[in-house]
Amino acid sequence: MHSLLPSVYLLLAAAAVATCRQWEDCKARMDGHLPYYTPPTFTFSGRVRRYYVAAEVEPWDYAPTGWDNWLGVPMNESFRAQTYGYIASDTSIGTKFDKAQYKGYTDASFRERSKQPEWLGLQGPIIRAEVGDMIEIMFVNKVDHFFSSMHSMGLYYTKESEGSVYYNGTEAVTIGNAVPPGECFVYKWLVPSGSAPNPGHDSRIFSYHPYVSMYQDTDAGSYGPVIIYNPGRMEVVMKGNREFVLVYSDNQESNSFLALHNVQKYLPGMASQVANLSFQYPTVTQGVGNYSIWYPQFINTPKTNVTTTMAPNFFPINGYIYANNPAFSMCVNDPIIWYLYDMGFDTHVFHMHGENTVDAVTGATSATVVLNPGQMTSVLMTALNPGWWQLICHFTTHLSKGMEANYIVYGGPYGDCPLRPLEK
Repeated sequence: MHSLLPSVYLLLAAAAVATCRQWEDCKARMDGHLPYYTPPTFTFSGRVRRYYVAAEVEPWDYAPTGWDNWLGVPMNESFRAQTYGYIASDTSIGTKFDKAQYKGYTDASFRERSKQPEWLGLQGPIIRAEVGDMIEIMFVNKVDHFFSSMHSMGLYYTKESEGSVYYNGTEAVTIGNAVPPGECFVYKWLVPSGSAPNPGHDSRIFSYHPYVSMYQDTDAGSYGPVIIYNPGRMEVVMKGNREFVLVYSDNQESNSFLALHNVQKYLPGMASQVANLSFQYPTVTQGVGNYSIWYPQFINTPKTNVTTTMAPNFFPINGYIYANNPAFSMCVNDPIIWYLYDMGFDTHVFHMHGENTVDAVTGATSATVVLNPGQMTSVLMTALNPGWWQLICHFTTHLSKGMEANYIVYGGPYGDCPLRPLEK
């Protein structure tokens, strides 16, 4: 496979290694300097929010408890899990796969992981900023063989920080568009007034994901949230509300760029049936076009004969199916902000039992929120109904395939709330 690597891209990758000098130049670029161009709508607050993020391959289990908590039975006794091929066997991986995940770190040493709430699940770290801030992200691609990047949905960036590789009228190549394995890049995103929360609200959600070959990249499990606040309001909102981020996704494991890797690791008895296609790619003509543009996309779109029987399709919330999520917990009378986004190929419908929500854009009260692919929105509620409740996708086939989580409202018959009180 590595024999396919064109000499042009070898030179580019070699130059990147020299430039990064074991990431030292990337560390130096975390300098607080604004990018070479800023939009007229941007007034710099002087605040720089620094994040350290790596793309890494780690095991992920869609049902880590081993139970279908909707039916209240072990997964191997769940007729729903059996129907959709989620039970591990000689021909099916089951629910545990290696995923290319975004992981946050505390500093540029990339030794200590940053803390994130357990309910965040498969998502990358929450990136937070206020209007007028600059976000600096030192990104390291720790995924062997495949390329990665960070593309912002909703914030301002110059071409060098776009995180998306495609022909755009120039032969110039920015390594941040498709970061090679082992390399680093510093993304600089600005929060202009056009990215501010909707009128009357203090926060909103955006998201980020790779944009090398997005279809395979997101099926591999790479995406995360960005929460933007009005100036001076971040701490107030965080202390005065329970904030929860939900990603509705559809993960086609047979389409992930790690599909073959997962069969070889978790289904060794079937590996011989797919080995004949390991690292075979569509035919391309050497010497034509800009290799640094097409080659990363080519590598992140491998051809295999991994089937949906071996590696099923999943419809999780935050990477969990059948209420395997750590419950979203709150107290009676707590104000709640649900940040919602859809990352995949299908429409989903957010619905909660026991409560209605208020749309943060229209102010309308509703029992459902429709999320189209790539869409991001926020809804508000006050937790008034004590109980252990379902939170689902109301698209019935997705629900049946496990798109269900739990949330708990403590108080009344459910006893004293064990959570730290919010600041009023």
